[in-house]
Amino acid sequence: MFGSYFFRIFLVLLSLLPVIAQADFIEGSAAHSHSSLRIPEPLLFDLVRPLGAKKGELEINTLAQQARGSGTLEWAPEIEYAIADNLAIELELPFENAALMDYKVALQGTFSQSRFQQMVHGWQVIALKNRSENHYSADMLYINGYRLSDKFSTLNMLGVRRTEFGGNGEIVKLMNNNLFYDVSPRVTYGVEINHEIHPGGNWRYRVVPQIHVDLNRHVTLQAGAGISKLNQAKQSEQVFAARLIYAF
Repeated sequence: MFGSYFFRIFLVLLSLLPVIAQADFIEGSAAHSHSSLRIPEPLLFDLVRPLGAKKGELEINTLAQQARGSGTLEWAPEIEYAIADNLAIELELPFENAALMDYKVALQGTFSQSRFQQMVHGWQVIALKNRSENHYSADMLYINGYRLSDKFSTLNMLGVRRTEFGGNGEIVKLMNNNLFYDVSPRVTYGVEINHEIHPGGNWRYRVVPQIHVDLNRHVTLQAGAGISKLNQAKQSEQVFAARLIYAF
């Protein structure tokens, strides 16, 4: 049922593209990895406000996702706030159906402007507490965005995850790769690839083509569908996701 719901979202977005793409529009920052370079923000592995955020910027958003045939809806409301120029914090509450699963906090910073005027880079640290097992995990990531041309841009992240502090924790290598094409100031196509490399060379991945539509200067809807092998069984499954973003 949920997969069918996302398929309807795709059909609605596709039907609106000819109208939305041609409409006059002043682009906002609701779904950007960097505002002045207009590098979009990924659907699944989002940033804590754009790199280069200014003090006082505020955003709320919610991600919902589900594997086809699964009865579990994963969804997570988030609030993001720039506590200083180039430094932002995020609080996220991941749910499975009606059950709160984790507490998640992220901190993100931007490095000084690169000598490459089309590039921006920064870092992100994520801490998570699992409520059911009462253990902690953490991610550390380097972020790099590049405006390739007026239409194409890319965003990439590289880092590591400590799955548990103490106990049976392990180090997992993380990569997130994105390529975006701006149809217009309001519409973007993209593809997002998430990689996890576990000890012993165990590689898991998720590939999600996606559409971003700016409904107005403050509101963006992102939707995507793809294939994932990030589950423990490493079995291929269809995944559907959508994120609604409001930037103040």
